[in-house]
Amino acid sequence: MSTSVKRPRARKPIETTGPAMSHADHLLSLHTREQGKTVMYKQDAWGHVETRFVRTQNVPVWEAKGFTVR
Repeated sequence: MSTSVKRPRARKPIETTGPAMSHADHLLSLHTREQGKTVMYKQDAWGHVETRFVRTQNVPVWEAKGFTVR
């Protein structure tokens, strides 16, 4: 048998999680992040609806992709 030529892997650093947020705080942060954006939808053949929050100046580009404005 031959010996392995693989180098040992360096361990990944441990990621720390942020503070736990309540559901209401999470929704509030989402709403503030999406404020001023246009909500656009696209429905596929199976009835799944894809939602995108788009900057107003990018609406024509997303309409060309088949999305509609709410």
